Amino acid sequence: FTLYAVDTRGRHSELSTVTLRTACPLVDDNKAEEIADKIYNLYNGYTSGKEQQTAYNTLMEVSASMLFRVQHHYNSHYEKFGDFVWRSEDELGPRYERVS
Repeated sequence: FTLYAVDTRGRHSELSTVTLRTACPLVDDNKAEEIADKIYNLYNGYTSGKEQQTAYNTLMEVSASMLFRVQHHYNSHYEKFGDFVWRSEDELGPRYERVS
């Protein structure tokens, strides 16, 4: 974001750019690919309630950054069977968006 100082007369200083870095957990790309394969195998064919629960639990246990990589790997290998988000909603049920 950008900051500037304002003196008592309302004059602005030159703009200064501030960059914040936050820690992002490292993602094991091989593990992300393994999870993508596991999810595909769970979705492949008839998905029983037990397989749905396993897929749901697996996806809920990963971090957001890992889930992004799982999606990438799933789509790069299996997109011809349906996009990861679409397929997950089809197999596990739709997302619910909060309305404010």
